[in-house]
This record gives sequence, structure tokens and C-alpha cells, in this order.
Amino acid sequence: MILHCIRNLATTVLTVLLCCQPAAAEQAQGDTVIRLGNAGEPQTLDPQRYNLRLEETILTDLFLGLTAMNAEGRIVPGAAESWTTSADGLVWTFVLRNDLSWSDGVPVTADDFVYAYRRLLDPRTAASLAYFMYPLRHARAINAGELPVERLGVSAPDAQTLIIELEEPYPHLPERLLYPTAFAVPKHVIDRVGDDWVRAEHWVSNGAYVLDEWRPQAYVRIKANPYFFESLAIKEVYYYPLANEQNAYNRYRAGEVSAIGAFPASELDHVRSTMPDDLRVSPLLSMIYLVFNTRKTPFDDVRVREALTIVIEPKVLTDKVQRTGNYPATGFVPFMVDFYQPPPVTWQSEPLPERVDRARQLLTAAGYGPDNPLHVTLRYFDEGDGKRTNLAIASFWKQIGVTTSLHHSELKVHFSDLRQGDFEVAQAGWIGENNPGHYLDLLISDAGNVNYGGYSNPGYDALMKDAGSRADIPERYALMARGEAMAMQDFPVVPLWSVAVKRLVDPKLLGWHENNRDVHPVRFLSW
Repeated sequence: MILHCIRNLATTVLTVLLCCQPAAAEQAQGDTVIRLGNAGEPQTLDPQRYNLRLEETILTDLFLGLTAMNAEGRIVPGAAESWTTSADGLVWTFVLRNDLSWSDGVPVTADDFVYAYRRLLDPRTAASLAYFMYPLRHARAINAGELPVERLGVSAPDAQTLIIELEEPYPHLPERLLYPTAFAVPKHVIDRVGDDWVRAEHWVSNGAYVLDEWRPQAYVRIKANPYFFESLAIKEVYYYPLANEQNAYNRYRAGEVSAIGAFPASELDHVRSTMPDDLRVSPLLSMIYLVFNTRKTPFDDVRVREALTIVIEPKVLTDKVQRTGNYPATGFVPFMVDFYQPPPVTWQSEPLPERVDRARQLLTAAGYGPDNPLHVTLRYFDEGDGKRTNLAIASFWKQIGVTTSLHHSELKVHFSDLRQGDFEVAQAGWIGENNPGHYLDLLISDAGNVNYGGYSNPGYDALMKDAGSRADIPERYALMARGEAMAMQDFPVVPLWSVAVKRLVDPKLLGWHENNRDVHPVRFLSW
């Protein structure tokens, strides 16, 4: 996921767990209320229309997909108690639990998932993450308006059985079903009130919690679903759109917060020496990168993109500028993805002076130089160390005669502009799965508006399509590595770093486990 979906260099759209009253006072209320800070204001709580990680965090508490994450971040059965796969990997059969109910008491059935998947792929829904479900048979053609939604490869022979037919083998399906794009939604409510179903007065969901109140720019309050099949220690949750790292840090030190997901990088050494038991550090499956808008001049010229790419040194950004433990990128796929051998990035081993000389030559060949300098507007979204990091990038470019203007936007505005192609060069990020395709799919020409820069290479598309047809994971990953090597030679993006999550968490908060997805469902938390 998604992603895309990022707030700052240190946390990259991570959920910030914050208590807006003293922790002791909260526990005196009966240990049933918790107050959580989120990376910003949600644009929607419609699972099929969501786009941001901060929305995914809340939606995961409100809904239960066929598969789910446990407290340790492992994939476990969710609404489905079991599943089987055909020998060719093309047909998956899911058996639903028999104790599933919507929050109004109506039983959850397999038909609800059929309805939701058709709704996601229906072009009228305009779901920016519809491609997440492209592995389903006919999904791509349906989303393009070429086939009716009834042709989608999903069916419900009975109330407890869901059959998913795939276009080609996709061994990562249980992981893909974790996302809100694969959540069931209440057809019986949507049929009655339409898009207003996401308002609190009409809200119905099947997860551990239900929407109780949403005050824009103030909070989203959710409460325990009385029909959920598990007992919950936390009965009421507040999600606040919080952003300022220094404020969060000050409130934690004052005892007003139970945990925070970001604090100023300048405080890291102090935290390590004074609060070692509170500090939680873990790598996050993530990639922060720059994307070039290849639809705009001069970024449609590979020589310009290469010149701007090869003079950036990710390790300098992470180790000397940020100094927060982030991991410098060596490719577009995060280093922690299991069983994937990324292609080498040859230019990273070249001495910087040689790269600077080549970059100047490339710009000269593209028509830029002292008499016609290249000017770039670099957009970014994070409020923490983002300006310092992007000033460093601008300094890398300055040594080859490029002038840079920095443009900062609030998170949702930034990504809205990216989806509309309203940028030249921009910071972006992707968080999510333990498979390389989750990241490399962003560069497929028909990936939709998450291919922010409009990159298109028929050879790359063909390699990724070939990889997608292989059920054997080593074969699949070998083809993807070839595809990554091909794409990186076109320089559509500049991989920068993977995030190191650094949180402060009150040791009295139970059920919190570090994991490389930084997922902490409230249903597993308690005081």
C-alpha cells in the first residue's frame, strides 16, 4: 500500500498514537478509551475510494477483510476462516466465518464481497487503487469500461463461500486482500442512502469498531462494534489529525501522551539516553522516492532525468542530513523484501566527480548550460526534516548548474496534485507489501494515477506481464528484477530511502509489537 500516503521523512504516513489528555487520567476512566493521532485529515472512509495510508489505518479498525494482520503484523485469517487454491493457482476458494455480522446485526455473506469487488472495479466508482485487484479475472477490462462488472472473476455459490478466479497466478493474493480495496461494504445500506452511507448517522461496518462521529479537522471517533465476534479491551477510540513533531514530543514528555510516532531528529540522542525503554525502532517496508513528470518538458528527456538522478547520493541524505536511521535505497524495491535479488545500480559505485561530469554533459546534450540553465520545481510534503533534505537535493543539482525552487504542500494536497500530474519533480512514497511487484507495479503504464509521472515503456510492461503469469516465485522475481533494471535505465524515479520507524510508546500500553508494516490494530491494544 499504499501509500502513497506519507507524512514526513521519519514516519512516512505512519499512524501516530497520541493521547490528548494525561495518560493517568485516561486509565482512570476504566482503561477503555484511547486517543490516537493520525498523519492528517482523511479525505474519505469509503474503502473502495481510499488512497492514503492515514485512511487505511482507520479503515482497518472499521472493517475486516478476508485476511487480516495480527498484533505482530503477520497475515492471518480474517473474515475468511480458511482458503484453498487450485493446482494451477488460478482459483481461490474462501470459506467465511459463520459468526460475521454487520454493525446493524445483518449477517455478512459472501455476496457482500462480490458486491464490493464489482463496485471497486466499476469505472463509475473512480477508485484510484482499483488496480490493486487487477489480478482478478477480467478486472482490468472492467475497470477500463470494456466489460460489464458481472464478468468479474468472483462469485458466491452460497452465503459462506467466495470463489475468486484470477487472470493469471498471483501467489500474493492473501497479502493483497489486506487492503481496504478488498473489504466488503454494506450493499443494503448503500442501496438505501447512496454515497451518504459513510456519514456517521448511516454508518455500518463489519470490523471491530464502527464510526461514531467525524468532525473534520478535529477528530474521527469510533466505538466498539457490538456485533463483533471478539471482546475488545478498548471500547472507544479518537483519531486526531496531528502533524507537529515538536508538539507531540513535548506532550509525551509532559505525560499527556501515551505514544508518538514521530519526534524531532535532533532529539534522538537525548531520547536514547533518557528514555531507552520508551523508544521503539524498526524498519518499515517502504520506499521514498522522487518522481519525474515524464509528460512534461524537459522531463520527457531521459538525458535530463539521468543527469538529475546520478548526482543524488541517498546515503548522504540518510546518514549526514537526516541522521534518523533511515536506510539508503539501492533500488526501487525495499531491501527487506524477502527472496528478491535486486539488479545492481551501476552508477552508484562510480566516483561522484565522474558522475557530475557526465551529468553536465547530459544536460549540455539536452540543450542546457550556463546560457540556458535548467530550473526545476521540487515538490515535497513532509513538515519534519523535509525542507533540510530537499535543500540537500537542491545542492546536489546546483553543482551541475541546475537551480531549484522548493514547493511544500500539506499531505492530501500534495498527493492530489501528483495524481492529477500537476508537478515537475516531486517526493513520493509507497508503503506496503513484502513482494517486489507491489512497488514495481507503480511504473506499469496502465497502473492509473498512482503512476504519478506517466512513465511508459512497452518493454517494461511486457516483462512485468510475463512475470505476472508465473506461479513459480523464483521465476517471477527473476523477471521482475530484469524489469526493474530496464526501468531504472529510463530514470523515471529516483529511489531515496526506506523508512526507519522511531516511536515513543508508554511501556504500560500492551499489545504493541514492532513489525515491518508498522500496523497496530486497536483491537489488540489494552492498558
